Amino acid sequence: MPSPQPLKLTVLGLVLLLAACSPAGAPSQTPAVLPPTLVSPPLPALDTFDPASVAGIDLADYPIVPAISANARAIYQAGLARGNKPGVFSKLGDCMTENPYFLVTFADGDYDLGEYASLAEVIDHFSQAPARSANWELNSFATLGLAAASGFNIAGPLDATWADPAWCQGGESPAACEYRWAQPSVAIIMFGTNDVAYTDPATYNYFLRTLVADTIDRGILPLLNTFPTRPEDPEKSLLLNRIVVRVAEDYDIPLINLNRALEPLPHQGVDPNDTIHLSVPADQQVDDFTADHLQSGFNMRNLVTLQALAAVLEAVQ
Repeated sequence: MPSPQPLKLTVLGLVLLLAACSPAGAPSQTPAVLPPTLVSPPLPALDTFDPASVAGIDLADYPIVPAISANARAIYQAGLARGNKPGVFSKLGDCMTENPYFLVTFADGDYDLGEYASLAEVIDHFSQAPARSANWELNSFATLGLAAASGFNIAGPLDATWADPAWCQGGESPAACEYRWAQPSVAIIMFGTNDVAYTDPATYNYFLRTLVADTIDRGILPLLNTFPTRPEDPEKSLLLNRIVVRVAEDYDIPLINLNRALEPLPHQGVDPNDTIHLSVPADQQVDDFTADHLQSGFNMRNLVTLQALAAVLEAVQ
């Protein structure tokens, strides 16, 4: 999955979509008014990052499914107060998010949850509402999202160059466009696969924090994910994943430790044929949570994502 070359050197806001248009009926954007108790550390300068600041982070020390803090609940409730939709989530990411194997098939209702039958409640919760405020019938599972694209690195969702002109306004980033149309209560965010090859750690840290801060400012609860280890560069993968953990800690938001969940699987849950995408079972049933199927990377990602969404719903009730 080669990353588009402009993403390697992108600078937020430099290039705009001059011909983009907004479809009729697009909801307007209103800045969030968040409680002063919410955690919102200042953004660092783009070129300031010390790898030693995250060297002590051991991914094995962090749970796979997050606990939901009081700060996370406050973000979620602030979003509902401004009109965000409790039955909608957004998906932001690269080829492992803009992918029919990530959550999409749960929209069909023909899944096997195995011993995780209680997750039917969270599937039902997010299956009722359309995922966009337009003539859109698909729910959040079936909708791929306007800020997910094969080839994205962490700067992609913040760069208007890559926004879909059929949906997005001129100069609007994919993330802002997605949030305007979806008005989600939760955003599932995972970037890093392409960044291992194309993004230096300081840039990754800066744009991840920028995306998280913007998401929180809109009253949307970010669900950050550690990403699968790239076998070509496990050291860079570890460094960027440590940054993900530190960002989740600094903003006191939930972290799905997917990297840890994938660690015991064959090839660490990555397809050995391309070393990029998560693996799928032979029958391609990624919505099957029985033991054999959970040896595949996409099945495991789907499981822990649903478990994290269930944890959010339980915490905010």
